[in-house]
Amino acid sequence: MNPVISDRRKDELSLHMRIPADRCYLANALLTLDGICEHFNIEESARDRIKVALETALVGSIELSYLQAQGLFDLKFSVFKDKLQITVEDFMLNDQIALIEAPTEEQIREKLNPAVTLTDGFVLIKESGRNSCYSMQFNLAVVE
Repeated sequence: MNPVISDRRKDELSLHMRIPADRCYLANALLTLDGICEHFNIEESARDRIKVALETALVGSIELSYLQAQGLFDLKFSVFKDKLQITVEDFMLNDQIALIEAPTEEQIREKLNPAVTLTDGFVLIKESGRNSCYSMQFNLAVVE
């Protein structure tokens, strides 16, 4: 059994970044996540699962709302003891709002479901309107 971060680490992290809602910028979010995992010495299998969950969620959001319009992702990475929480809020740029119909709650849940199964906790915070906001939580273990 691997010890959890709370047994060894006392530092915490909160990092915010904003990227365009476009596939070519996803590497920036994944690189940031790699750095966080490296800093907290997260085991490789957990890193891979978290990266796949984040990428799957962001790609789902892009496919749902941003193939024909432009928007932004606000990403907040938070580590507290043995938990990593990633909060994602996407929003369309003002001049793009008239271009597409807002997704329904059902469409959002359906598109994000593949990412949900990879998390240890998932909450859809904002379910309607022109943007969505959700939080993914991951339990972390450190490498011996």
